[in-house]
Amino acid sequence: MFSAKTDSVKASPKNATLISQGCELEGELILDCHMQIDGQLLGQIRCSHSVTVSQPGRIKGKIYADHIIIKGRAEGEFYADRVEILQSGLVSGTIYSDNLSIEQGGRFIGEIHAADSQKELRLKDKPAAVGNSRDVKALNVATTTGAAG
Repeated sequence: MFSAKTDSVKASPKNATLISQGCELEGELILDCHMQIDGQLLGQIRCSHSVTVSQPGRIKGKIYADHIIIKGRAEGEFYADRVEILQSGLVSGTIYSDNLSIEQGGRFIGEIHAADSQKELRLKDKPAAVGNSRDVKALNVATTTGAAG
């Protein structure tokens, strides 16, 4: 009469990962979807789509993404094709991008450098699945040294 449904929901780029307000997270995230940070993150994000740090959101660490949008506070290193600091955004650190925009009221304290292809994240070259921490370390070495492709 009743049977377990075995179909699984496949993640698509339309989906997003959310760190909710009140949530504090520490570590490394590797994502193939959009990400929004309403809480706090200490660590590193590697994302093949956009990362948005909303107004209550805070991040201290590194972000590698296609598009970074800062409405909250961000401190660290940021690698992206496109970086936007919106009216309420505050960024301190180093940005590696060829496309930076800062809205009136947005604040940036730090350095800007042209994108460095050896340090940019290339998730298209990542393994199909990350099975264990040794695989994650190998992926990190490959992407930071340019050995991934």
